[in-house]
Amino acid sequence: MAISTNSSLNLKDFIKTSKNFSVGLTIAISSLFTGSLKGEETPDLCKDVLGTLDASTGAYSKSAADIASDGIYFCAGTPDRFELDIYEMGLCTSNPITGSPKAFSKTDCVESMVKESGVTADLAGTTVDLPSASSRPANNTYTYAYIIIKNTFGLRGSLKISDGSGGIAKYCSSGDGSAVGGVTECNPQNHTETLSSFDNTFSPDFGPAAMPSGGGEVSALLTDSSLIRASSEAGVERLVAVFATNSGSPVVIDDSVSGLEVELQVTDGGYGIEFDRDSGEVIDFGSMPFKPIFTTY
Repeated sequence: MAISTNSSLNLKDFIKTSKNFSVGLTIAISSLFTGSLKGEETPDLCKDVLGTLDASTGAYSKSAADIASDGIYFCAGTPDRFELDIYEMGLCTSNPITGSPKAFSKTDCVESMVKESGVTADLAGTTVDLPSASSRPANNTYTYAYIIIKNTFGLRGSLKISDGSGGIAKYCSSGDGSAVGGVTECNPQNHTETLSSFDNTFSPDFGPAAMPSGGGEVSALLTDSSLIRASSEAGVERLVAVFATNSGSPVVIDDSVSGLEVELQVTDGGYGIEFDRDSGEVIDFGSMPFKPIFTTY
């Protein structure tokens, strides 16, 4: 991959109860919540549209001219850094974001991790210990999962493509998320993205929309710190993201299950890359929605 080979975060949160049930949380996030794709489109993956990837150089075979000619304006790749603050995670038997206007409710959910002050995690390859839940999730069939995070993301990444003359053109993130480079080598810089709306005019609702890498549907809601739907950009403090578990396959917890691992992936989907429509040059980098994979054991 031209952006990064470091692609998943292992968040361990072992719940020890009378039945020795444990929950291991391996989080890797891809976020559809960015730039020109704040609507409900499903972006192409960079690996599917930028040509052949040269394993030795990490560069795609298409040049900027090819990208412009093919009408490629945006694709989803892999970040070097995807840092965020996690406050809570849980499983649900029905979608917890419902109604008109939409609202978040945990009536049909069970918490698997809660930390009021938040846990900072880099989803691009760091191991973080999460606090334990207070009890074992009840035996049930869970069709949705939720995560509550701060609406600010710490990012970094790059992309390599052909320069059209047998060489490499590398583009790197700058401190404001715009792209610099188009040269043989550059160093990507950390940048911060604050999500306060899902559209150019204030909209706190997102989805449901298909995940960019085929991981089922995701919905989201921007809220205040009390998880009430935000009424303005200034009032946004949290992002509640809800996923259909395992592309629509439920998570079944019964007496035979001793643990649950949740993997949220940033590989091929966690970093949005925008191209200039005329030149095909990379012009912007941003966050993109997470793809959770659930495994019981």
